[in-house]
Amino acid sequence: MKKLLCFLTAILSIFLMSVPIEAKENQWDISKSKTATQLDEKYQTKVTLSLPSKSEKLESDVVFVLDKSTSAQIENQALEMLKKLRMQIDKTDAKVKVGIVIFNKIANVSSWFDLSSQFDQIKVAIRKNITSGTNCHAGLLAGKEMLDQDQEVEAKRKYMIFVSDGITYMYNQEPTVTAWSFENDGSILSWAGPDNFSSKYGQTLPDWNTYLKDVKTKLESQGNTYDYPYGTTPTKTTPVDQSKEYLNSVDKALYYTYSTYESMKDEGYHCYALKGNSEGNYPWAFSFMDYLENQKEVSFESIQNDIYYLLDQGSYVEDYMGSGKDNYGNEYEFDFINDINSFYMMVGNKKYLPEVINDQSYHYGFDKQEKGYAYELYYYPGKQEYFIWKMNVPVTQFDLVQLIYTLQLANPQKEAGNYGFFDEDGHLNKDNLKTNNQATLHPIDSQGKEQGVEDFLNPTVSYTVYKTVEPEKIQETPKAQENITKTKQTTKKAVKTGDEQVIYPYFVIVLMSLSIMYLMKRRLHV
Repeated sequence: MKKLLCFLTAILSIFLMSVPIEAKENQWDISKSKTATQLDEKYQTKVTLSLPSKSEKLESDVVFVLDKSTSAQIENQALEMLKKLRMQIDKTDAKVKVGIVIFNKIANVSSWFDLSSQFDQIKVAIRKNITSGTNCHAGLLAGKEMLDQDQEVEAKRKYMIFVSDGITYMYNQEPTVTAWSFENDGSILSWAGPDNFSSKYGQTLPDWNTYLKDVKTKLESQGNTYDYPYGTTPTKTTPVDQSKEYLNSVDKALYYTYSTYESMKDEGYHCYALKGNSEGNYPWAFSFMDYLENQKEVSFESIQNDIYYLLDQGSYVEDYMGSGKDNYGNEYEFDFINDINSFYMMVGNKKYLPEVINDQSYHYGFDKQEKGYAYELYYYPGKQEYFIWKMNVPVTQFDLVQLIYTLQLANPQKEAGNYGFFDEDGHLNKDNLKTNNQATLHPIDSQGKEQGVEDFLNPTVSYTVYKTVEPEKIQETPKAQENITKTKQTTKKAVKTGDEQVIYPYFVIVLMSLSIMYLMKRRLHV
């Protein structure tokens, strides 16, 4: 039987290890967390709401991917953005690393720079002047590689700023072009350059969705048959009479630029496409840059806000206290301890105690400023007990903003057993003894726009009631109890010296002597 059980256990273990576990993807974008401590002897727990997440490392990566033709004016704007960002983060313990990629036909990559201590080196790297060719794809590949390699920073704290006029006709890390042949004024031409686009499509701007789908389809069939290294002589060219059906260098360069840009967004990186310089004779290039940015206007100021601010003022959290049934089916309920000594706020390393704004409506404020309180809390008692925690100032990416409060388990059980399950941050998605039924963030982004609501995970707690064992009582008679009482009243025990063992023989001899003398005396009388 033992061998059979061991065999079955081994088979089950192998099976479980072979089953792929699908990771549950986070359904929110805004970094946040909710944690709870284990219940103490008073059945109380401390809950912490944190923006951004309590466990998150407050570091960010910013990579600039700059076209070699980027104007000095745009370079100055980028440096001004970084200067303001440095001033903001220097007030905190946070860290921002900056990488610079400047591309022509290849990508020229800098090392990482610390924004706070290496600003001058960043300035030199941005102002680097190079010439010859335009390979947006190579620039984005290098920028992506920089961000990918930094495993210490989470994807949602990585930013890529792509600045270009959109003119491109090379692709791959090693500059590659397509041997595309076409007829022009009776001449057969085969060369790679930005004019390939108008030679094939004229001056009409494409619908980019349709255009890129068509390029992808043709790329799957044509592959790299007509590719050759830039600067060399091609060995095979596309058919001249079917030039419209074959991809040219601009087609491929635009598609690879787009697909790399989108892959960075898919990995969770924040990506921005800014137009550099004027569109000149290539209106399709600026149109393509607008397409990458979904036709939205983007500026260095808005990017700076995205990097620095997690939430704008007006954001708030709605938090409902926990209730339900435990793992034994017993009703449970958590109460918010509405006492100004039982909750407070932390902003970075600074602690703020609540001040009563309106005692009748349970309205409190934190961090009083000239225009009012920076943060407010509205508590609503009742059957559905909850509070609203409101932000009247922006919340940054680089200072933890936390509300710490205490909950009381109202009706702990007395029967022996293990109640609930301890899950500090709610990531196990347990349902027993939840500290809160629901906590919801109502966010406003750094541009002042309301976003979709996002739920916090709900922590759970636990406690154990042990079975008490009463000592067995002995039924005693009144006499026995009296003897026991006398014994307990004895304060000193006789000490044995060893003389007791010596006196007994002498006592026996004396008795025997007396007996002999008595018998002899009676005989004499007789």
